[in-house]
Amino acid sequence: MSVAINHEGRSAFVQQFLDALDAGQAGGPAWLTAYRKQCAQRLEALDVPTTRHEEWRFTKLRPLTDQRFGAAPVRLPDATELAEYRLPESAGSTLLFVNGHHVPELSSVLDLPAGVVVSTWKELGASDKLDSVREHVGQNRWFADDYFYGLNSAAFDDGVVILVPKNVVVEHPVHILNLSVAGEAAFATHPRNLIVAGESSELTVVEDYVSLDGQGVYFTNVVNEIAVGKNAHVEHVKVQRESTAAFHIARNLINLSSDSRYHSTAIALGAKLSRNDSYALFEGTNIDCTLDGLAYVDGDQVADTHSAIDHARPNSRSFQLHKCIADGKSQTVFNGKIFVRLDAQQTRSEQLNQNLLLSRRATVDTKPQLEILADDVVCSHGATVGQLEDEQLFYLESRGLDPLSAKNLLTYAFAAEVVEKIKVDSLKERLEQTIMERTSGNAH
Repeated sequence: MSVAINHEGRSAFVQQFLDALDAGQAGGPAWLTAYRKQCAQRLEALDVPTTRHEEWRFTKLRPLTDQRFGAAPVRLPDATELAEYRLPESAGSTLLFVNGHHVPELSSVLDLPAGVVVSTWKELGASDKLDSVREHVGQNRWFADDYFYGLNSAAFDDGVVILVPKNVVVEHPVHILNLSVAGEAAFATHPRNLIVAGESSELTVVEDYVSLDGQGVYFTNVVNEIAVGKNAHVEHVKVQRESTAAFHIARNLINLSSDSRYHSTAIALGAKLSRNDSYALFEGTNIDCTLDGLAYVDGDQVADTHSAIDHARPNSRSFQLHKCIADGKSQTVFNGKIFVRLDAQQTRSEQLNQNLLLSRRATVDTKPQLEILADDVVCSHGATVGQLEDEQLFYLESRGLDPLSAKNLLTYAFAAEVVEKIKVDSLKERLEQTIMERTSGNAH
């Protein structure tokens, strides 16, 4: 694909990606090529948002837009480097990407139930299987005017496609392991994941972003499109532990059918600047949707979470618990919207954002929102911002703990409420250990 782009008046940050699109993007069936081309043309009308935009007024993108990104280097990790990130529960269903490049020889897709597809866009591009997902690609227009969504749609080269047929239960988690390894220059990747759970199916997905060497400047710009069929159940765990010099921006689009269940747990520990946006559309009735999250940042890290839960039909439930821990000079942002449309009677929705400040220099910006047009509903939302309570510290110290250990234990307990909701035991245990080590390392 080659698209003529008018670069006049564009910032250097935007232009570098438009130039890359000019160089061409190929692969997949004709409809996918046309979709990319349409998105590339749409990108001409978009620019990077600034703090003058309401959705970005708490988050400065200047550290990202000052960067220049080139092609991602290719480097294969060895088995020793990978060992600590592999999940025993998904040994037969792991797709590994290094700097955005799929590594088939270190991936494994085995023992899947009949009819289940776990593959990459490139692998499916030569077959007719991608035609079956056409209706799920680019149909949700919530991010239609979003620059980063548009950039991913125009530039994505690969990612994971998961298709689960009707009445099929996938017993073991599917692990999408994205490793980043620093190169001589900064680089950008644009992963695109599509998850389609058919009627009465069940699936667990672990979406994992890891900096293998813990350093380096790079930009991960990811889009997830998730379709949960009638009476289907999807567990979605996302762990973001990028380099603290990296940038991570994600858009998650979730379409929910009647009687379906979707539970997301998003953990943000890394990146210099991270932004995770989710939009859940209730397209049927009797839906259960839970969006849980934890952001733990330090130094000059920024972790921004935006969500929108759209109750468009009656008799459904949504729950959201998002916790933030901010130390050093870091900043956390939470903006959660709940829409209850006119016809969405008998809706129950609860939203809570809890924030823990471990430093006087840290910043929290929180904005929970409710927009209710129906009258037969039970809805609540709230936010708390505070430090560790002196009474709790005193109690632990009176039982023999030193002040540092008391602080670490309370911080861990605050975070563990979210981590404990993860149903993949090995991942949960590793994250609990990571948080324990971090609370000890960040104690002042």
